[in-house]
Amino acid sequence: MADRPRRYTAASMVTRRKTRHGAALVTGAARRIGREIALALAADGWDVAVHYATSRDDALRTVADIEQLGRRAVAVNRDLAVEAGVKSLLAECAHELGPVTCVVNSASLFEHDDAATFSAERLVGTMRTNVAAPVLLAQALHDQLPPDARGVVINLLDQKLFNPNPDFLSYTLSKAALLETLRLH
Repeated sequence: MADRPRRYTAASMVTRRKTRHGAALVTGAARRIGREIALALAADGWDVAVHYATSRDDALRTVADIEQLGRRAVAVNRDLAVEAGVKSLLAECAHELGPVTCVVNSASLFEHDDAATFSAERLVGTMRTNVAAPVLLAQALHDQLPPDARGVVINLLDQKLFNPNPDFLSYTLSKAALLETLRLH
């Protein structure tokens, strides 16, 4: 039987170690897998910037849950399709929590399209959020790290890359492009 993914709850994480790692930014951390990643990082000793686009109330709940674990957290709002906002995101997080050394790119634009409904406009918007924003955040992380410091960027991909089907065409193309960025380093 395959290992099941860990499920973290506030109660189970309180007993985990309280080592201080620094600050992490998790995009799309208000809900679903981004929230679970943010909580897991907090349980492991990270302070967490909880990025959201439209889910403000959920982001504030995630911040409260992180604070219950004894970590610092802040909710940060950005539209990841807007380059200027993405470029200023790490500086805002660092101002609130201290230097960011971990970026988890969990947020994605996930809208149905297929060969019949595909449009260049939708593809461009999806690529801005799902590819350009993660690359810009990696660039910003690199630029703000001191020469002797190390950082990490984690980009979430999707099973659609390995089990393709005709729906969510723009999303799938964007995740394929994000995967290719790994080969460029």
